[in-house]
Amino acid sequence: MARLRLPPRWLAAALLALSSLPALAQTDEGCPPFSPAANRAPHYPPPELWRLLGYVINVIIDSDACGRVEAARVEQGSGVAVLDATALAAARAWTVPPEYRGQPRYRLPFAFEPLPEEIPAQAGKRPRDPFFEERRSGRVPMPALDADGTLPGYIPDPYPIGFLSIPEAVATIGPLALFRRYGAQADFWLHDEEGLSLFQLEGPMMVRNRRVSDGRHRFVVTSVLCGNDLDACRQSLATLRASRGRQRPQAVAVATP
Repeated sequence: MARLRLPPRWLAAALLALSSLPALAQTDEGCPPFSPAANRAPHYPPPELWRLLGYVINVIIDSDACGRVEAARVEQGSGVAVLDATALAAARAWTVPPEYRGQPRYRLPFAFEPLPEEIPAQAGKRPRDPFFEERRSGRVPMPALDADGTLPGYIPDPYPIGFLSIPEAVATIGPLALFRRYGAQADFWLHDEEGLSLFQLEGPMMVRNRRVSDGRHRFVVTSVLCGNDLDACRQSLATLRASRGRQRPQAVAVATP
């Protein structure tokens, strides 16, 4: 879910005037009534939740005397076109509250967090398969970056998903995971010794998206578990590979001595 990562008095922090001019005396005469509820933070698009990475997108807006947005542009993007477009659409629907009007230009920071809420860590609560230690390390070699600094959206996990069947996976992670449904897709968010994973169940297959690192960058690898209909699973996997956008890895903060 996307939310504004801002302090309690977020409006004062969010509406950062970029002009050095003092605020002008304002009158609401001729302006439509203002409703704070109309200013909404955008949601992380459900088809993009597999990314498992959060982003802050700064949008610059130009407003008229009534606070209505006349123009908007992304100042600091995420590198993910879908998220940038979502933030831009939200900013264009924004209205500057009356008490903050007086400047022609403002900065709106939108924070996109894929997790719907904080997920408590679960440890020692599910069986360990032969590849548990490898997955617990969280380390996976990162493929070579493209010239634009991106990776394929679908990078095969070098280690198996960790279950032999979809019913076994659901029965095991169901009680431990945070569950959300988006249309026909069931999402299970799990945070345990193996790090953060998003299991997605839809139709003939279960997909596991796992956040990993090569020690310098975080990115996502994916594994798949098929149900009984293998042909349908192959088709769904081919669709998944073709439909995923590129991913942009994030640098890992390195502790300095």
